[in-house]
Amino acid sequence: MAQNNTPKPVKPSTNEQNRKRRQAWMCGILAVLNLIALALLIMLPYNCTGTYDRGGNDTIVVTDTTIHERRITNEDEQASEASDDIDEAVEDEGGDTDAFMRFSIVWNENGRDLVDLDAHAIEPNGTHIYFDSYRAPRRTRCGGQLDVDMQSPRGRGVENIVWPSANQLADGDYEFAIDNYNNRQFGVCVAKLKVGDKSFLYKVQHFRKSDPVEIAVVTIKDHQVKNIKQIQRPVSQ
Repeated sequence: MAQNNTPKPVKPSTNEQNRKRRQAWMCGILAVLNLIALALLIMLPYNCTGTYDRGGNDTIVVTDTTIHERRITNEDEQASEASDDIDEAVEDEGGDTDAFMRFSIVWNENGRDLVDLDAHAIEPNGTHIYFDSYRAPRRTRCGGQLDVDMQSPRGRGVENIVWPSANQLADGDYEFAIDNYNNRQFGVCVAKLKVGDKSFLYKVQHFRKSDPVEIAVVTIKDHQVKNIKQIQRPVSQ
């Protein structure tokens, strides 16, 4: 029997099918365009090339990096002001702010933290500087002394431990800490550690007398700073 090789006729597309096909293509294209627009909107804040005033005039080129740097600059300015405030507080009480190495604490600036906080320092040979030992005018062999001491002040509290000259410093570790002597509640104590031309600022929240807060350890070698170990994270340096 002979085979019929005649191809089957293709059914022509109707107008309705063509319309649906065009509609599907248009929906697909619109979806792609929407995704592109969404991506551009997300990327816009990170790739901004300019800012405009209310009249629509181009004013200044600003990028996200510039904004970030500006934020850091403002924080640095605030930290610098806080550091200057500590120096001023120490000077007001007759303390030395020009010493080679200095550890200062300030608290109760709001008048509500009626607590007796104490600055402590331990020299490499174990000599302990605090309110009951080596208060001015007494000095250690390394030249260290507590030259400002306050007990439960009604106003701003200040304490200051200093070593005027690097030439007197013995080799080894100098440890710094803060103690809550009468174990009362308080908000914030600000501490400053200055060694040579470096300064570090710390903020310490309320803690109990049984848990004095260690701040940092400075290692001296040949009358120079060999290392500074930060036990509390400084807010600036």
